[in-house]
Amino acid sequence: MHFEIQSTGRDLWTWVLLDATHLTVMESDRTFPSEAQASAAALAFSKLVTRAGKTLTAPTSGGLL
Repeated sequence: MHFEIQSTGRDLWTWVLLDATHLTVMESDRTFPSEAQASAAALAFSKLVTRAGKTLTAPTSGGLL
């Protein structure tokens, strides 16, 4: 998967997450005034997803209740 930064055609930018076949997996729900801001938002989203994935897969210390 990879991110692409795309112009909306109105001097605004957005990001999309594409799979290996270039199908859209996720897309930004907002637009950004610059390509750099859209890129930064994609990076922030990526870090959030990575952190959530690590939290969800981390072993618990106590065991089952």
